[in-house]
Amino acid sequence: MIGNGPLGGFRVAGRGVAEIRVSANNVRRILEIGDAPQNIDIGLLLDRLSVKYGITYDVLDPDEMPHEDVEACWDPESMTMHIRSDVFEKACWDDPRARFTIMHELGHGLLGHRRTINRSSVERAPKVYEDSEWQANQFAAELLMPLDVIRNRKLNTATKIEMHFQVSNQAATLRAKQLEKRGELPC
Repeated sequence: MIGNGPLGGFRVAGRGVAEIRVSANNVRRILEIGDAPQNIDIGLLLDRLSVKYGITYDVLDPDEMPHEDVEACWDPESMTMHIRSDVFEKACWDDPRARFTIMHELGHGLLGHRRTINRSSVERAPKVYEDSEWQANQFAAELLMPLDVIRNRKLNTATKIEMHFQVSNQAATLRAKQLEKRGELPC
């Protein structure tokens, strides 16, 4: 989803880390991802979401995407994830960035993000926790790098998180910094 707000996404109902964490953990449980999100078969997961839950996906050539630089996007009206063909292929080959992109878009869908135009008589800048992009990134991080596994396995550095969950260095670094800031990174 491409936004035009100061934070990069659309203003949505505010959700904090704790609420998004609960949602991601519920999704892991329902989809039987468990403690090993690094072993997700993306193609199988997307097929299962389509058949069982009506969440469809469409793999498109780059020139068919809504915007040329978009890797994937969520269409809330049709409950469809549009995925650029090269990103889909990389995700199926366990490319860390592509896997995060797919989970980010799934986050938009499962968090109920809709495109909206917000107007109010008192204009105020949206808070971070009201930004659809921040929420989808948080969802993907919680799904792919669950806190309970980080704690149980004492993954106390970005490198350990990266290696264990097979995520990108950037995703692991951001996750470790956030957890450290919140006092949740294990010793």
